[in-house]
Amino acid sequence: MAEVQGSMKMCIVIVPAQDGDRLLAAMAEQGMRATRIGSTGGFLKRGSATVLTAVEESKVDDLAALLHEEFPEVVERMPLTSLPFADEMEGGPTAMVDVRVGGAVLFVLGLDRVERV
Repeated sequence: MAEVQGSMKMCIVIVPAQDGDRLLAAMAEQGMRATRIGSTGGFLKRGSATVLTAVEESKVDDLAALLHEEFPEVVERMPLTSLPFADEMEGGPTAMVDVRVGGAVLFVLGLDRVERV
């Protein structure tokens, strides 16, 4: 049992499902180990990839920079009727709206202990 020393952070990254493998590859290039789990949720209820990694505190900014560079948020035009709250908005059945999609969400949590066994 090898305990990892130093100040570590637990990073949880959520990206669209189709970007999960690309995220793992980009993280591996920077020497970051990670585990991917499937998830769903969010406002459009699309599939997501949730990636868990423990990194040294000094590497958190590197991870955030990678996410900003590789996974930018984009705007997608969608029919209003496809949104969960469409009945609360004004517009006919052919109305289109711009919705921000893609990108990544990063949660950073403190860790008391990390062990690789």
